[in-house]
Amino acid sequence: MKEEEKAIGLLDSGLGGLSVFRELKRQLPQEQIIYCGDTAHAPYGEKTDEEILAYVLSIIDFLHQQNVKMIIIACNTATAVALDKVSQKCALPIIGVINPGAREAVKQTRNKRIGIVGTEVTVRRQSYEKTIREIDPSIITFSNSCSNQIIREMEEQALQNERKITVLLRECIKPVIKNDIDTLIWGCTHYPFLEKYIKKDIDQRVRLVDPSEATVREARDLLEKYHLNNMSQPEPDSFFISGNPDLFAAIAEKLLGYPAGKFQKAIF
Repeated sequence: MKEEEKAIGLLDSGLGGLSVFRELKRQLPQEQIIYCGDTAHAPYGEKTDEEILAYVLSIIDFLHQQNVKMIIIACNTATAVALDKVSQKCALPIIGVINPGAREAVKQTRNKRIGIVGTEVTVRRQSYEKTIREIDPSIITFSNSCSNQIIREMEEQALQNERKITVLLRECIKPVIKNDIDTLIWGCTHYPFLEKYIKKDIDQRVRLVDPSEATVREARDLLEKYHLNNMSQPEPDSFFISGNPDLFAAIAEKLLGYPAGKFQKAIF
C-alpha cells in the first residue's frame, strides 16, 4: 500500500472524537479513518495523568499496528496530558485538538474575552489558556469544568435524559458567559454534539468554537506538506472500541445521523 493510501488514526476516550470524525468526513472525504474509542476507561476526565498517558500510549501502539499515516488525538483531556510526551516518541505526524482550537478562538474574539468549558483535567492544566497567552497575552480567559456526568449521559445512557444534560450544561456554562465573553471554546470533543440543548442560553453574539474544525484544517495542511493526501477510493472506515461496540455504533449513528462503518471490539 502506498503511504498516501493509508488511513488516518483517530483516538478518543469514547464518543467525543466523533465530532472530529464528522469534520474529517466533511473536509477530507477521500481519507479512510481508523477510530479508536476507549470507552472501557471513559471518562478520562476522572483519571490520573499517569493513567491517561498509559491509555494513550497503548492506543498509539495499536494504531501503529494498523499502519496509519497520521494520528489525531481527538480528546482534549488526552491532548492536555499526553500530546507533548507522545509526540517525542511517535515517528508519525501527530496532532491534538487544543492548539488548533485556541488559535481559532484568538482569531474569532473581538473584545479579547474568551470562555472555555471542558473536563476537570483540561481546565486544571490551563491548556487552552497557555496557548492563548502565547499568541496574545492581552486576552482574558474564563474557564469552568463541567460534570463528568454529561459524558456519562452520552456514553452510558445514549442521551436518553436530554433534560438532565441541558441542566448540567447550563450549570457549567453560566459562570463563564456572565463575564461578557464574545467567544466560547467547547473544550471537550463531546460538547459540540450537545450545543443544540443550550444554544438559546447563549447570546447570539458569542462565537462558539468547535476545535475539531481547526484541527482538521491543520491535519489537511500536514497531509499536503508531507504529500500524504489520498487520491484513490478510500477503504471503509473502521471503529475499534474497548467497551461495547454495539452500544457505541448505536449512539454514533444517533449523533452522526448515518451508519458510520464497521465496529469491533478491541483491547488497547
